[in-house]
Amino acid sequence: MGRDTFIFVLFLIMFNIIVFLMIYDVRDILPSFDISESSEFYAWDTEEDQRFIGPQHGFKAPAYTERRSLLQMENAQYTNVYDRAWTHDYPRLSCWGCHFFGKLADLVSFHTVLDAGTGNGMGVRMLRALGKNAYGIELSKIALEQDAKDLLQREWVRQGSLRRLPYADNQFDAVLSADVLEHLTPDIADATVGELVRVSRRHVLMSISLKTVTDNKHTLLRPRSWWHDIFRKHGAEVNYPLLKALQLTNKSVYPVPSPTECQYPGNAEDGGVYTCCKIQDVWLVGLAAQQNVRDSRYMTLSDGEIEPWYFVFRKVRNISYGRS
Repeated sequence: MGRDTFIFVLFLIMFNIIVFLMIYDVRDILPSFDISESSEFYAWDTEEDQRFIGPQHGFKAPAYTERRSLLQMENAQYTNVYDRAWTHDYPRLSCWGCHFFGKLADLVSFHTVLDAGTGNGMGVRMLRALGKNAYGIELSKIALEQDAKDLLQREWVRQGSLRRLPYADNQFDAVLSADVLEHLTPDIADATVGELVRVSRRHVLMSISLKTVTDNKHTLLRPRSWWHDIFRKHGAEVNYPLLKALQLTNKSVYPVPSPTECQYPGNAEDGGVYTCCKIQDVWLVGLAAQQNVRDSRYMTLSDGEIEPWYFVFRKVRNISYGRS
């Protein structure tokens, strides 16, 4: 075949391909993929999600309610534990959520957002720096007055209880929380989860620690399945594709470490007991400024998931009316 003939044949092939693609929708000739939760395909941020979130611009404050505050009803000893933690125990500039808030901003569409249990307000600062309309609520008044006076003055953070949030329904595209819910007492877990779901338009995205700590501050240790059940009870379904994208497992560590110093947290009568073991794996907790580098972390033995443990949910809402 001569050179000119070869070029002519190549031209005809390309021409026919172009005509074919103009006539037929390419989606009709490609295999269809199931993007349901069971397939765990990349469906963590869908068109359906977009129906429920608010405007992705502007900085309008959320609607507040006159709901009776529970601050005076909170156990004084419980409150004092975290006042002391923020003034004596936790490093300054601590930001437990900063290890994944930025990652969430890349993966999930949200603009108006609540940091539930914001502590010193660093999570709100980070989210604001990312252009988000971020707000925070925190039980410890001392933590806010010590490290977030400017945020208090702007009303970007406020003192309050997670089990009686001072916001109207469906105010936030996403409710975030970083290593907070394990500090609840079991008697307020149900009410707290109900409130987090109530004020969210769509997403509830958080990390919850599943390990025992020596200072006994982790007062609500339950397996993943227990948390999934309680959120489901309040109308939130697990976002399995997003969970798969976020959650690290022992498959990400090489050589595969041997588990040591196993502990057995949980409650035999409420969710069951599970096994959590230490593995050797260096990781940075929070911001680099905290200089909180650890040479080990914990893993839940049944599924190989390693801390931080992520819990991500979608609020189930009616598509026709855009309401719960």
